[in-house]
Parts: sequence; C-alpha cells; structure tokens
Amino acid sequence: MKLSFIILNYKSPDHLRVCISNIQKAGISVEHEIIIVDNASEDGSVEMVQEQFPELTLLPQKKNLGHPTGNNIGIREAVGEYIVIINPDITIRSGEEIDKIIAYLDAHTDIGLLGPRIHNANGSIQSSCYRRYSKWTPIYRRTILGKLPFAKKDINRHLMTDFDHNATIEVEWLLGACLFARKKAIDEVGMLNEDFFLYFGDYEWCDRMRQKNWKVLYFHEINNIFHYHKRESAAKRFSLQQAFSYITRIHLRDWRTYLKTKPYE
Repeated sequence: MKLSFIILNYKSPDHLRVCISNIQKAGISVEHEIIIVDNASEDGSVEMVQEQFPELTLLPQKKNLGHPTGNNIGIREAVGEYIVIINPDITIRSGEEIDKIIAYLDAHTDIGLLGPRIHNANGSIQSSCYRRYSKWTPIYRRTILGKLPFAKKDINRHLMTDFDHNATIEVEWLLGACLFARKKAIDEVGMLNEDFFLYFGDYEWCDRMRQKNWKVLYFHEINNIFHYHKRESAAKRFSLQQAFSYITRIHLRDWRTYLKTKPYE
C-alpha cells in the first residue's frame, strides 16, 4: 500500500461525505486506502459512512479524543508507506497532483512531513506554513493587543506574510489540516503528542521531525486542494465572548502544553 488517508471527523457529516467522494473520484493512480476516525460525533456521521461507504475502514470512538489522539488511532491502523492526515473540510480535486506529491516524496527520501499548497474556498492561497510562535503570539492573535503595531509585526512574521507561497521550501511549521507524512519518519520520531487536544500537536510534530533531521517541507506545485474552513481560533473583531470562549481556553491550554515540551531553538 502506497498511501493511507486518515480523515478525523467530528460533527461534519456533509464535509466528510464530500471529502471521501472527492478522494474516490480523483483518479489517484497509486494504491491507497481511506480510514475514517469519528470522534463521537453522534450526528449521523458514522451511519452515513456505514451506509454510503461500507468498503472503507471506519473507527468510531466513544468520546471526543481530540486531534492528535484521534489521528494516532488512524495511524496505528494504516499500512501505507505515506500517511495523509486530512480534515473532513479538505477537498482534493486532482489525483494527478496527489501522484505528483508521492513522486516528489519518493525522489526526496529525507522529507518527513510535506504540506501541500492549500486554497481557500474563494481560490485564494491559505496560510498553511508558518514560523514558530513567539511566547506572545497566541495572546496577540486572541486579544485586542493584536491590533497594535508590534503585535501585527509578530503575527505577520508567524504567518509568513512575506512569503508568496509560490516556492517549495523547508519551513518550521505546517498546518495539520492536510499533511503527508512518511511512515518511516513516524516510526523514528513517534506519532502525534497526545498531551495536546486540538492545537499545536501538528506544530510539535514538526519540531520533532526536524530534531531527528527529517525535513519539513511546504510544496507549492498544487492547485486543487481546497480547505472549506471557518476559523474558530481567532476572530477578526475582538469581543469578550470570543476572549473567554471554549475554543480560546483550549487554544491557550494547548499553548501552555507546547511550552512545556521545550522544543529545540
């Protein structure tokens, strides 16, 4: 098996249906499998997969285990040489581009993680590769402080707004919504860190890959992967409700967990 897609679902049955259908229709030439891990959605997602995609591997969970733990369940089941961590709100429209990614990974055996260029629903390029946070970046991104000039500068540094996303380069961090991981690298580095729940597990994984001399690569030669994502972790307009929301608390808790990992400098 060359490729294992792992789709971690939580209460996104419509996105999940489209995500699976597009992978199946894309015309990917390499042998591949699709594994769905459902994090106790209890919204009909499991039943939908059982009825419409009975040939796929479905791993329903009894509670929401979060992003790293849920994906690790899929990784343990996967048999592919490459593992694709993919959110259900990702749509892949070209099997040829997936084949291109696999050919690139085959030719560059020092790459542990590859993040393809991702487009937003409107066709614009999504920020999916980053420089690491400063200690204050999450505070700037979640509070009114983010409007101050020095905070904007730090946020732009993190988001790599000076990079036009039209080159293939090594980066520090990759977005976990769509990641191609080499199974050999996972075997050496380890799976995602289950101390995290929703945020920073993908970033900490990038740190460990680089510590073990595996390259973390942003791959720009992709035009047909789309992310239909409504970002919840930061609002354009600050409000007290947003500042004290459940998502904010998870974000900051996971940030504290990340700081405890003492990643390399």
